[in-house]
Amino acid sequence: MDKSSYIPGINIEVEDLVQVRGQISELSLANIQRRTSYRSGAREARARGRGMEYEETRVYVSGDDIRTMDWRVMARTGEAHTKIFSEEKERRFLLAVDLSASMFFGTRHGFKSWAAALTTAHIGWLASLTGGRIGGLIVSPDGQHEIRPGKTRSGLMGVFHHLSEASKIDLPPANQENRFNLLLRETLRVIKPGSIIALISDFIGLDEKSAEIISGITRHSDVNLFWIHDDTETSDWPSGHYQVLTGDHSIGVDVAENPSASWPSRLQQHHRSQIESLASRFKLPLCMISCNRDITAQIALQLKEPLINS
Repeated sequence: MDKSSYIPGINIEVEDLVQVRGQISELSLANIQRRTSYRSGAREARARGRGMEYEETRVYVSGDDIRTMDWRVMARTGEAHTKIFSEEKERRFLLAVDLSASMFFGTRHGFKSWAAALTTAHIGWLASLTGGRIGGLIVSPDGQHEIRPGKTRSGLMGVFHHLSEASKIDLPPANQENRFNLLLRETLRVIKPGSIIALISDFIGLDEKSAEIISGITRHSDVNLFWIHDDTETSDWPSGHYQVLTGDHSIGVDVAENPSASWPSRLQQHHRSQIESLASRFKLPLCMISCNRDITAQIALQLKEPLINS
Protein backbone atom coordinates (compact mmCIF):
# COMPACT_ATOMS: atom_id res chain seq x y z
CA MET A 1 0.00 0.00 0.00
CA ASP A 2 1.31 3.42 -0.97
CA LYS A 3 0.63 5.36 2.26
CA SER A 4 1.56 8.67 0.62
CA SER A 5 -1.58 8.62 -1.57
CA TYR A 6 -3.84 6.66 0.77
CA ILE A 7 -6.93 8.54 2.01
CA PRO A 8 -8.96 6.68 4.69
CA GLY A 9 -12.64 6.46 3.81
CA ILE A 10 -11.99 6.96 0.10
CA ASN A 11 -9.30 4.54 -1.02
CA ILE A 12 -10.17 0.85 -1.03
CA GLU A 13 -7.18 -1.35 -0.27
CA VAL A 14 -7.08 -5.15 -0.19
CA GLU A 15 -5.34 -4.97 3.20
CA ASP A 16 -8.30 -3.11 4.72
CA LEU A 17 -10.75 -5.71 3.43
CA VAL A 18 -8.65 -8.60 4.69
CA GLN A 19 -8.53 -7.04 8.17
CA VAL A 20 -12.33 -7.17 8.35
CA ARG A 21 -11.91 -10.89 9.10
CA GLY A 22 -10.79 -10.00 12.60
CA GLN A 23 -13.83 -7.76 13.18
CA ILE A 24 -16.57 -10.34 12.61
CA SER A 25 -15.85 -12.67 15.54
CA GLU A 26 -18.93 -11.43 17.42
CA LEU A 27 -21.23 -11.58 14.43
CA SER A 28 -23.40 -14.67 14.30
CA LEU A 29 -23.14 -16.80 11.18
CA ALA A 30 -26.53 -18.29 12.01
CA ASN A 31 -28.01 -14.79 11.99
CA ILE A 32 -26.37 -13.77 8.73
CA GLN A 33 -27.79 -16.87 7.05
CA ARG A 34 -31.24 -16.45 8.56
CA ARG A 35 -31.56 -12.68 8.30
CA THR A 36 -29.77 -11.93 5.04
CA SER A 37 -30.27 -15.15 3.11
CA TYR A 38 -33.63 -16.61 3.95
CA ARG A 39 -35.74 -14.23 6.02
CA SER A 40 -38.59 -12.44 4.25
CA GLY A 41 -40.77 -10.38 6.53
CA ALA A 42 -42.12 -12.60 9.29
CA ARG A 43 -41.61 -15.93 7.54
CA GLU A 44 -38.79 -17.93 6.09
CA ALA A 45 -38.36 -17.79 2.32
CA ARG A 46 -38.65 -21.04 0.41
CA ALA A 47 -35.44 -22.86 -0.37
CA ARG A 48 -34.32 -22.42 -3.96
CA GLY A 49 -33.42 -25.28 -6.24
CA ARG A 50 -29.79 -26.32 -6.14
CA GLY A 51 -27.77 -26.38 -9.32
CA MET A 52 -26.50 -29.55 -10.94
CA GLU A 53 -22.82 -30.27 -11.58
CA TYR A 54 -21.54 -32.27 -14.55
CA GLU A 55 -19.68 -35.43 -13.48
CA GLU A 56 -19.04 -37.58 -16.56
CA THR A 57 -20.31 -38.90 -19.89
CA ARG A 58 -21.15 -42.57 -20.35
CA VAL A 59 -22.77 -44.80 -22.97
CA TYR A 60 -26.53 -44.28 -23.25
CA VAL A 61 -28.68 -46.82 -21.38
CA SER A 62 -32.34 -47.40 -22.14
CA GLY A 63 -34.40 -45.18 -19.84
CA ASP A 64 -31.88 -42.31 -19.68
CA ASP A 65 -33.36 -38.84 -20.09
CA ILE A 66 -32.82 -37.79 -23.71
CA ARG A 67 -32.47 -34.19 -22.53
CA THR A 68 -29.06 -35.10 -21.13
CA MET A 69 -27.75 -36.67 -24.32
CA ASP A 70 -24.17 -35.66 -25.11
CA TRP A 71 -24.56 -34.90 -28.80
CA ARG A 72 -20.94 -33.89 -29.32
CA VAL A 73 -19.60 -37.22 -28.09
CA MET A 74 -22.29 -39.03 -30.07
CA ALA A 75 -21.25 -37.19 -33.27
CA ARG A 76 -17.60 -38.04 -32.64
CA THR A 77 -18.05 -41.73 -31.76
CA GLY A 78 -21.20 -42.67 -33.62
CA GLU A 79 -22.59 -44.14 -30.39
CA ALA A 80 -25.23 -42.61 -28.12
CA HIS A 81 -23.87 -41.11 -24.88
CA THR A 82 -25.52 -39.31 -21.98
CA LYS A 83 -24.21 -36.78 -19.47
CA ILE A 84 -24.31 -37.64 -15.77
CA PHE A 85 -24.99 -34.86 -13.28
CA SER A 86 -25.05 -34.68 -9.51
CA GLU A 87 -26.55 -32.10 -7.18
CA GLU A 88 -24.10 -29.42 -6.18
CA LYS A 89 -22.88 -30.02 -2.66
CA GLU A 90 -21.67 -26.45 -2.10
CA ARG A 91 -23.72 -23.29 -1.97
CA ARG A 92 -22.61 -20.51 -4.27
CA PHE A 93 -22.38 -16.93 -3.05
CA LEU A 94 -22.29 -14.00 -5.46
CA LEU A 95 -21.21 -10.56 -4.25
CA ALA A 96 -22.71 -8.11 -6.78
CA VAL A 97 -21.28 -4.64 -6.13
CA ASP A 98 -22.35 -1.39 -7.78
CA LEU A 99 -19.53 1.17 -8.00
CA SER A 100 -21.26 3.53 -10.42
CA ALA A 101 -20.27 7.20 -10.36
CA SER A 102 -22.94 8.01 -7.75
CA MET A 103 -21.18 5.72 -5.26
CA PHE A 104 -18.10 7.98 -5.16
CA PHE A 105 -19.73 10.40 -2.78
CA GLY A 106 -19.84 10.94 0.96
CA THR A 107 -20.19 13.91 3.30
CA ARG A 108 -18.26 12.47 6.25
CA HIS A 109 -16.48 9.35 7.46
CA GLY A 110 -16.25 7.76 4.00
CA PHE A 111 -17.53 7.47 0.44
CA LYS A 112 -20.42 5.17 -0.39
CA SER A 113 -17.98 3.17 -2.55
CA TRP A 114 -15.78 2.64 0.50
CA ALA A 115 -18.77 1.57 2.62
CA ALA A 116 -19.86 -0.81 -0.14
CA ALA A 117 -16.42 -2.43 -0.19
CA LEU A 118 -16.40 -2.91 3.58
CA THR A 119 -19.95 -4.29 3.50
CA THR A 120 -18.84 -6.71 0.79
CA ALA A 121 -15.92 -7.79 2.97
CA HIS A 122 -18.15 -8.43 5.99
CA ILE A 123 -20.66 -10.48 4.02
CA GLY A 124 -17.90 -12.27 2.12
CA TRP A 125 -16.02 -13.31 5.25
CA LEU A 126 -19.21 -14.53 6.89
CA ALA A 127 -20.09 -16.49 3.75
CA SER A 128 -16.62 -18.03 3.70
CA LEU A 129 -17.35 -19.68 7.05
CA THR A 130 -19.94 -21.89 5.34
CA GLY A 131 -17.35 -23.43 3.04
CA GLY A 132 -19.28 -22.42 -0.08
CA ARG A 133 -17.91 -20.99 -3.31
CA ILE A 134 -17.66 -17.20 -3.49
CA GLY A 135 -17.65 -15.16 -6.66
CA GLY A 136 -18.29 -11.55 -7.54
CA LEU A 137 -19.49 -9.01 -10.06
CA ILE A 138 -18.29 -5.41 -9.88
CA VAL A 139 -19.34 -2.56 -12.16
CA SER A 140 -17.52 0.77 -12.06
CA PRO A 141 -17.46 3.89 -14.24
CA ASP A 142 -14.51 2.45 -16.16
CA GLY A 143 -15.56 -1.16 -16.63
CA GLN A 144 -16.95 -4.35 -15.20
CA HIS A 145 -15.32 -7.37 -13.61
CA GLU A 146 -16.49 -10.93 -13.10
CA ILE A 147 -14.80 -13.09 -10.46
CA ARG A 148 -15.77 -16.70 -10.97
CA PRO A 149 -16.78 -18.57 -7.81
CA GLY A 150 -13.73 -20.03 -6.13
CA LYS A 151 -13.08 -22.07 -3.05
CA THR A 152 -13.95 -19.65 -0.25
CA ARG A 153 -10.90 -17.46 0.24
CA SER A 154 -9.56 -17.68 -3.30
CA GLY A 155 -12.79 -16.26 -4.71
CA LEU A 156 -13.03 -13.68 -1.95
CA MET A 157 -9.48 -12.45 -2.53
CA GLY A 158 -10.33 -12.02 -6.19
CA VAL A 159 -13.31 -9.85 -5.25
CA PHE A 160 -11.13 -7.75 -2.92
CA HIS A 161 -8.51 -7.21 -5.62
CA HIS A 162 -11.05 -5.99 -8.17
CA LEU A 163 -12.79 -3.74 -5.62
CA SER A 164 -9.45 -2.08 -4.96
CA GLU A 165 -8.69 -1.67 -8.66
CA ALA A 166 -12.19 -0.36 -9.47
CA SER A 167 -11.82 2.38 -6.86
CA LYS A 168 -8.73 3.86 -8.51
CA ILE A 169 -10.47 6.37 -10.78
CA ASP A 170 -10.45 10.11 -11.29
CA LEU A 171 -12.76 12.07 -9.00
CA PRO A 172 -15.32 12.96 -10.01
CA PRO A 173 -15.58 9.98 -12.41
CA ALA A 174 -15.40 10.92 -16.08
CA ASN A 175 -18.22 8.48 -16.89
CA GLN A 176 -21.29 9.67 -14.96
CA GLU A 177 -23.57 6.99 -16.43
CA ASN A 178 -25.39 4.86 -13.86
CA ARG A 179 -24.64 1.20 -14.38
CA PHE A 180 -27.03 -0.43 -11.92
CA ASN A 181 -29.03 -2.26 -14.58
CA LEU A 182 -25.82 -3.48 -16.19
CA LEU A 183 -24.92 -5.10 -12.87
CA LEU A 184 -28.33 -6.76 -12.74
CA ARG A 185 -28.07 -8.06 -16.31
CA GLU A 186 -24.64 -9.50 -15.63
CA THR A 187 -25.92 -11.10 -12.42
CA LEU A 188 -28.75 -12.77 -14.30
CA ARG A 189 -26.28 -14.01 -16.89
CA VAL A 190 -23.82 -15.67 -14.51
CA ILE A 191 -25.91 -17.03 -11.63
CA LYS A 192 -26.65 -20.69 -11.13
CA PRO A 193 -29.80 -22.02 -9.45
CA GLY A 194 -29.54 -22.07 -5.67
CA SER A 195 -27.12 -19.15 -5.42
CA ILE A 196 -27.16 -16.62 -2.58
CA ILE A 197 -26.69 -13.09 -3.92
CA ALA A 198 -25.73 -9.97 -1.98
CA LEU A 199 -26.73 -6.96 -4.10
CA ILE A 200 -24.77 -3.97 -2.78
CA SER A 201 -25.67 -0.56 -4.22
CA ASP A 202 -27.16 2.88 -3.61
CA PHE A 203 -29.89 1.78 -6.05
CA ILE A 204 -29.69 5.02 -8.02
CA GLY A 205 -30.95 4.07 -11.47
CA LEU A 206 -33.58 1.67 -10.12
CA ASP A 207 -36.53 1.52 -12.52
CA GLU A 208 -39.10 -0.89 -13.93
CA LYS A 209 -36.45 -2.55 -16.10
CA SER A 210 -34.52 -3.26 -12.89
CA ALA A 211 -37.58 -4.99 -11.45
CA GLU A 212 -37.96 -7.14 -14.57
CA ILE A 213 -34.37 -8.35 -14.31
CA ILE A 214 -34.61 -8.95 -10.55
CA SER A 215 -37.73 -11.02 -11.17
CA GLY A 216 -35.62 -13.37 -13.28
CA ILE A 217 -32.80 -13.45 -10.73
CA THR A 218 -35.08 -14.32 -7.81
CA ARG A 219 -36.75 -17.17 -9.65
CA HIS A 220 -34.08 -19.66 -8.60
CA SER A 221 -31.80 -17.70 -6.24
CA ASP A 222 -31.93 -15.90 -2.89
CA VAL A 223 -31.27 -12.16 -3.18
CA ASN A 224 -30.35 -9.85 -0.29
CA LEU A 225 -30.38 -6.07 -0.75
CA PHE A 226 -27.77 -3.84 0.90
CA TRP A 227 -28.68 -0.17 0.44
CA ILE A 228 -25.54 1.96 0.81
CA HIS A 229 -26.40 5.60 1.45
CA ASP A 230 -25.15 8.89 2.81
CA ASP A 231 -27.29 10.40 5.55
CA THR A 232 -27.94 13.47 3.39
CA GLU A 233 -29.78 11.10 1.00
CA THR A 234 -32.18 9.83 3.67
CA SER A 235 -32.59 12.72 6.14
CA ASP A 236 -34.00 16.24 5.83
CA TRP A 237 -31.47 18.96 5.12
CA PRO A 238 -31.32 21.81 7.64
CA SER A 239 -32.89 25.01 6.33
CA GLY A 240 -30.48 27.19 4.37
CA HIS A 241 -28.95 27.76 0.94
CA TYR A 242 -26.93 24.97 -0.77
CA GLN A 243 -24.82 24.77 -3.91
CA VAL A 244 -25.41 21.40 -5.55
CA LEU A 245 -23.04 20.07 -8.24
CA THR A 246 -24.88 18.52 -11.18
CA GLY A 247 -22.52 17.34 -13.87
CA ASP A 248 -20.31 20.22 -14.95
CA HIS A 249 -22.22 23.01 -13.21
CA SER A 250 -23.81 23.81 -9.86
CA ILE A 251 -27.26 25.04 -8.95
CA GLY A 252 -28.50 26.85 -5.86
CA VAL A 253 -30.99 25.09 -3.61
CA ASP A 254 -32.93 26.94 -0.93
CA VAL A 255 -34.35 24.78 1.84
CA ALA A 256 -37.06 26.64 3.75
CA GLU A 257 -38.08 26.28 7.37
CA ASN A 258 -40.05 23.16 6.46
CA PRO A 259 -37.32 20.88 5.04
CA SER A 260 -39.68 17.94 4.49
CA ALA A 261 -41.53 20.00 1.85
CA SER A 262 -38.38 20.78 -0.18
CA TRP A 263 -37.63 19.05 -3.46
CA PRO A 264 -34.52 17.27 -2.06
CA SER A 265 -36.80 15.71 0.55
CA ARG A 266 -39.34 14.70 -2.08
CA LEU A 267 -36.59 13.04 -4.13
CA GLN A 268 -35.39 11.21 -1.03
CA GLN A 269 -38.87 9.94 -0.25
CA HIS A 270 -39.41 8.78 -3.84
CA HIS A 271 -36.11 6.90 -3.94
CA ARG A 272 -36.72 5.23 -0.59
CA SER A 273 -40.22 4.23 -1.66
CA GLN A 274 -38.79 2.66 -4.84
CA ILE A 275 -36.31 0.55 -2.90
CA GLU A 276 -38.74 -0.55 -0.20
CA SER A 277 -41.40 -1.38 -2.82
CA LEU A 278 -38.87 -3.55 -4.66
CA ALA A 279 -38.02 -5.41 -1.44
CA SER A 280 -41.69 -5.88 -0.60
CA ARG A 281 -42.66 -6.96 -4.12
CA PHE A 282 -40.12 -9.77 -4.26
CA LYS A 283 -39.99 -10.43 -0.49
CA LEU A 284 -36.29 -9.56 -0.31
CA PRO A 285 -34.40 -8.72 2.90
CA LEU A 286 -33.27 -5.09 2.89
CA CYS A 287 -30.34 -3.84 4.97
CA MET A 288 -29.55 -0.10 5.17
CA ILE A 289 -25.87 0.83 5.57
CA SER A 290 -24.75 4.44 6.06
CA CYS A 291 -21.31 5.49 4.83
CA ASN A 292 -21.24 8.02 7.69
CA ARG A 293 -20.87 5.46 10.50
CA ASP A 294 -18.91 2.37 11.47
CA ILE A 295 -19.81 -0.49 9.13
CA THR A 296 -19.19 -3.39 11.54
CA ALA A 297 -21.48 -1.88 14.17
CA GLN A 298 -24.26 -1.35 11.64
CA ILE A 299 -24.10 -4.91 10.32
CA ALA A 300 -24.02 -6.29 13.86
CA LEU A 301 -27.13 -4.26 14.67
CA GLN A 302 -28.92 -5.43 11.54
CA LEU A 303 -28.27 -9.05 12.50
CA LYS A 304 -29.81 -8.53 15.93
CA GLU A 305 -32.90 -6.76 14.62
CA PRO A 306 -35.32 -7.76 11.85
CA LEU A 307 -34.23 -6.46 8.47
CA ILE A 308 -36.23 -3.62 6.97
CA ASN A 309 -38.89 -5.42 4.96
CA SER A 310 -42.60 -4.79 4.82
